[in-house]
Amino acid sequence: MTSTSRDMTADAPEPGAVSLPDPGSGTGREPSRVLVVEPHPTLRTVLVQRLRQDGHLTAAVSRAAEALELCQDQSPDLLVSAEILEQSSALRLSEHLRCPVIVLTARTGAEPVVGLLDDGADDVLRKPFGLEELAARCRTLLKRGHTGLQERVTVGPLEVHLLLRQVTLREKPVELSPREFALLCALLMPPGLVRSRQELLRMAWPPFSGGPRSVDTQILTLRRKLEQAGLGEGGGITTVRQRGYRFSLDSLPAS
Repeated sequence: MTSTSRDMTADAPEPGAVSLPDPGSGTGREPSRVLVVEPHPTLRTVLVQRLRQDGHLTAAVSRAAEALELCQDQSPDLLVSAEILEQSSALRLSEHLRCPVIVLTARTGAEPVVGLLDDGADDVLRKPFGLEELAARCRTLLKRGHTGLQERVTVGPLEVHLLLRQVTLREKPVELSPREFALLCALLMPPGLVRSRQELLRMAWPPFSGGPRSVDTQILTLRRKLEQAGLGEGGGITTVRQRGYRFSLDSLPAS
């Protein structure tokens, strides 16, 4: 695959990794949700890093089963997937998720590309390909039918405004650092799902930074701030022994 040294500095996201765009990096409309499904970790890394630069909310997994689990509550706006997946394929996965798909194929010649397009692929890219070409094709497909991510996520009395990067509890603001905000978003996508420390590290930290202890430290500060805001003991965040953390709906106080 064609790339630059800048593109190769990213770390490989773990299953379910969600990348939030930098403030002001969007185009004035709601950011798109793009799901990357690619078994090769290095390729998965550079794809997520490049799509993140365009302000897309990007998730990355290695298998179709992980993609289906991640998208139980909301389908992505666009799927970028390797053609052949474990016990599935890009086309079958896009049918399940009901979203457009760019298929990444390693097969040579025109016949496989034509076949994929005839079978329902919205676009096909043959490996190796350029990152800028992929980014442009993603922009084109997203313009055709942009639905975007919901503007806010509401869990009990807690509201997270994704575009404004603001958190409110019963309409009162909760001041969080950018890292704490990203960590809370990771725990809320979706709420109730257990996230390992490694998943949270990939979802809320820049590549090659932080470690499991950093996750524990930030969880403590996030809990403290949510508790002080009135969200109850632990701030709704529970520790699942030997597995990680989850945002527990059961621990939320009544509104």
